[in-house]
Parts: sequence; C-alpha cells; structure tokens
Amino acid sequence: MPFHLRTVLAAAVALLVLFVPRASPANGRFPKAQQIVTVPGDGGKTIFLRATFGVLVSRDAGASWSWICEQAIGFSGTWDPPIAATRDGRLWLGLPDGLSFTRDGCDVARAPELAGEIVVDLATEPDGERVVAVTSTPGKPAYVWRRPNVNAPFARLGAGVTGVSFDTVDVAPSKPTRLYATAAPVGGGRRAHLFRSDDGGATLTELDVHLAADGRLFLSGIDPKDANRLFVRHTNESGTDLLVSKDGGKSFTSVLHTKTSMFGFAGTADGASYFAGAGGADEGMFRSRDRGATWEAASKTSVLCLFADGPSLFACSNPYTRGGWAVAVSLDAAASFRPLAAFGDVRGAVACDSGAGAACGALWDEVRAQVAAPAKSAPDARVTADAPDAAEAAAGGATFPAKRACGCGATGRGGSSALAFAMLLALAAAARRLDRC
Repeated sequence: MPFHLRTVLAAAVALLVLFVPRASPANGRFPKAQQIVTVPGDGGKTIFLRATFGVLVSRDAGASWSWICEQAIGFSGTWDPPIAATRDGRLWLGLPDGLSFTRDGCDVARAPELAGEIVVDLATEPDGERVVAVTSTPGKPAYVWRRPNVNAPFARLGAGVTGVSFDTVDVAPSKPTRLYATAAPVGGGRRAHLFRSDDGGATLTELDVHLAADGRLFLSGIDPKDANRLFVRHTNESGTDLLVSKDGGKSFTSVLHTKTSMFGFAGTADGASYFAGAGGADEGMFRSRDRGATWEAASKTSVLCLFADGPSLFACSNPYTRGGWAVAVSLDAAASFRPLAAFGDVRGAVACDSGAGAACGALWDEVRAQVAAPAKSAPDARVTADAPDAAEAAAGGATFPAKRACGCGATGRGGSSALAFAMLLALAAAARRLDRC
C-alpha cells in the first residue's frame, strides 16, 4: 500500500475513534433501525422494530417502547434477523441456527424442526396465522418451510434448490398457494434468480428473468387482488430499480429508479396506493396512486424501512441527524411523518420476572448510553436535512414540527458522528484518488 494511502487511512481511523459514539456492545455496529412489523388484526397497537442492537416493541401504538436484547432472542454478532408477527401476538425471528418466537419478549422458544438451519427470510400468509420461512444452509439445498397451522410444527417442503441462496420470500394475499422467492448464486456472482410456486412452496419453478443490468432482486410486494402482479427491487451499480410484473414474474418493467438504495416499500390493503423510500434524503419518499403504475415525489424523508397497517404508514430512519427519528408514522400518504421515538426514548428492557428476557435488564444502561444521542434541539423546531449522512449514506428527515426533542439533537454525540463520517468519506475519496495516481 503506498505511504500516502496509509497516512490517509490512519487519519480516517483516528477520526472514527475521536468522534463516533461507541456502538452497541452486542455487535459493535453503528446503531440503525432496519425493519418494522405489526401484529395482524390489532389496529397497529403492537409494533416491533428491529434494530442493529435487538428488537424494540411498543404495545400502545408507539407511545412507549421497550427493548428485547439479542441475547434473549438467541443470537449475537452482526446477524440481522428477519422478523414476522402473527395474529396470536407472536414475534418470529430467523436466526443463523434456527428460528425463535416470543409473545412477551421474556419467554423465548425455538422451533426444533429448524435447529441448525440458517433462516434468511420469513413471511406470513394472508390470514396472519401461518408462517413461511426460507433457509439457505451451507452444504444443503435451499428450502421452503411452512407452519400449516397455529399448533403444528414447521414442515420442509419439496426437494429444495441447489446452487443458490435465498434472499426473500413472499406469499400472494389473494392466493395463498402462490409463493415467490428470490435468490443469488452460492459462492458469489451477481445473477439474480426468481422462483414461483403454485402449490405453497412444495414445487418451485425458476423463471427466466432478463434484467438490464446485473444485480440482486428483493421481493417488495404482491398486489392484494392479483397474484400475477408483483413488485421487486433490483439493486445494481446505478442504484435501485423498482420493477413490476403483470404476468407472474415472466417479464418486468421499471417504474421507478433511485440513485441511492431503495430501502423501503409498502402498499395499502386494497393495493390502490404504494410507497417507496430511498436512503438519500435528496430523493426520499415516493408514492403511487394508480396501483404502482406511475410515481410522484412525496416528501424528502430518508427511509431505512417502511410498513403499512391500515391508515398508518410506519417508517424507520436515522435518528442521528437534526430532527431525526428512529421510527415515525404518516397518516397523510407520506406527505409528512410524526416522530414516534428515537433510540433515547426507549424506557428500558422488557419487564421480565423470568425467562431469557430477564437478562436484558442488566444490559440496558450500557446499551442506552451508546445508542441515545443527547436532545438539544428545540422541541417545536421545523427541521429539514437535505445532505446525506455519510454514516449511512442516508440522512435527513421529513419537514414537520418535531413531536418533542426525543433524543434527536444535531449536537452532542449524534452531531459529532455525522461530522466524523462526512470527513471520513472525504478522506476515503482522497485515498482512492491518490491510489490511482
């Protein structure tokens, strides 16, 4: 490595040490909100938010939040568990060595039939009671698993697929026997694979997908009235393309392109409106009012995830920006968002007398000190952030009156981290230029 490159990289590391808040002791990563699900049928009262340091849960529509630690769930490290919620109130979590579930965050159980399997994605069937899982375990075919009813164990379906690792799975709301799955080649490679099943996953047929560029495919949504109409996000070197198919995945048309990663996608229960969100605040939120055919800008809100439940559109974003929040809700079709919480608003670990969740209480003080940014902005300030945060390449927030200070200040540790990462990106860019000279 040339001397000048080593010097620049050393300076970058020094900046990280000086300015970046220490990450969660659970896995050492920068704290980030990643996925939201709600319990079907309870009107959005129970909300689960997966973050890089565990799962946050609200039982009162976002008014208060508690924390379930990674240790209680059954994993540690940099694993991001796919999550799903069923009508009986259970939260399901895919693990690198199986599947766990819990109703209260205290008593956590395992699905024994999935022990040792890498569960890479989860989906629920339209009734909100049955769960579908896909596994991609080294040395084994990639399988679809299904829990046929609330009391039955998971059953492994079909002969499995070799040579690929599943990425995502989804079930058609109007036809529970229709299932789609995306995958990538085992051992690397950028060719995307798409599979369809018409018998609930027992038989998978690979579709010959022709894409304009190499990249990965991620299932985003299936029209609630038409099982042949599906949306996928195609990540590639130019950004992300939202693709729609009207023929069950045989052909696709691009309907929206973002230069930054499109992290969020959600739709209304009737399929009339859809929403998509990019990580870059300069692109932000988009909406479609014609079933996804055409799209318009909605708000300059940096989005890391989206989830729709009735009239509520939930989003997660970067709380370490001025006016930032971890989770917010929109009731006006993504025109604006009302913050529900930043990480500093979490009251503490789930209250447990026993069970795996009881261990979380002893960990919370240290975790909170590391994930909560001090609140120093005015509680009623209107804030708009247009520049991307180098920490996530996704910053800013909607323009709205802040609900409260809620640990979202632009100064203190949160502000310092944004500055440090911006400087780090500049140094990294300089290093690349120098290395080419």
